[in-house]
Amino acid sequence: MKARPLNAEKISRVPLAAWTYSNAELFELEYEAFFLERWQFVGHVNQVPAPGDYMTVDIGRDNVVVIRDKDHSLRAFLNVCRHRGSRLLDGRGSCQGVIKCPYHGWTYTFDGRLLGVPKEYDFPEIDRDANSLHQVEVEEFHGLVFTRVRPGRHTVAEMFGDTARYLELYDVANCVPCFEEATQCWNVNWKVAWDNYLENYHIPVGHPGLNRLLDVADEGEELTSGVSYGVFTLKEKPSRVETERRYQEMFHHANERVPDAVKGKWVQFGIHGNLGIDLYPEMLDIFQLIPLSPDKTAVRATFYGHRKPTPEEEELRRLNMEINNAVNDEDRMLCERVQLGLQTTGYEPGPFSEEEQGLYNFHRMVRERIPVAGLAGAPAIGCLRAENEQLGS
Repeated sequence: MKARPLNAEKISRVPLAAWTYSNAELFELEYEAFFLERWQFVGHVNQVPAPGDYMTVDIGRDNVVVIRDKDHSLRAFLNVCRHRGSRLLDGRGSCQGVIKCPYHGWTYTFDGRLLGVPKEYDFPEIDRDANSLHQVEVEEFHGLVFTRVRPGRHTVAEMFGDTARYLELYDVANCVPCFEEATQCWNVNWKVAWDNYLENYHIPVGHPGLNRLLDVADEGEELTSGVSYGVFTLKEKPSRVETERRYQEMFHHANERVPDAVKGKWVQFGIHGNLGIDLYPEMLDIFQLIPLSPDKTAVRATFYGHRKPTPEEEELRRLNMEINNAVNDEDRMLCERVQLGLQTTGYEPGPFSEEEQGLYNFHRMVRERIPVAGLAGAPAIGCLRAENEQLGS
């Protein structure tokens, strides 16, 4: 991966302007650049073990279905019938032989071909090939399944580079769901939530529990693909809070699951601009942002762990969830306060701290992919896309 030009580095140290967190026209360009053209997490490969097994994921206004084909390969399609646009499948499940539309009964094979059309004599000139499901990219990486609606710059493996060694150290490929998936709606622009995820400067004030548990990252890296990671060490000093102290006391049980290199560690991944992967010896959780509107974002949380946890590991998972549910609630409150503050008349963002490097790298990426986002003020209504194209040229 290429080094970044110095002038781009200097520009990126200026935060995005407040208008970029509420502009509907910019939101549309961001959706294309960061959600259609970048890899989106769907689920774990162990959730679709047999032909016909499927799982779906919301990306924003789009939904994708990943299904196991009869040849055991994974296929991914936009989750919409080609006839009248009905959503085909919901959640997770298993199809018996075909994908069948619940509206008019059109059926498709697991590789997306149009198979059956009720009263086909009413469609004398129908082209089956032209009415197959719209196929999109799908990749499995260390058991994690990703999809991409529009072609982009990197494969998943290229995006992670050598940071993927941590997925191997924590044996992510062999994990299975260990808690129910959860989704919340936050009253924030997706970038507010992602800005917050990227920086640790707010932890001492915003997350006192995490501050009691973790030392600052003792290792980390950020790739030009937008993948970054940090390695955090659990503190030895007992917390004064019972749940946290109990977690510290029991942590050594899960340490037996991982190699020496990551014993006593939490590893946090960030994949610009909407996916976080948190690796713990006893489990992993995945934090995913789904843009709904300029000021609303769905926050999806999924949880995976080893197939046969010991009773001690099960207790560690319970404690982990209690600790990190509190962190999630704190983040939601903090982010919604920021969204309100960004609308203040005359507000201009303050400077970045040295601890916010990931944040200004993300802001640089936004400007690189959407040049109009670098403007100090919003273009006139209806002119943003054209101005972005002019700046890009």
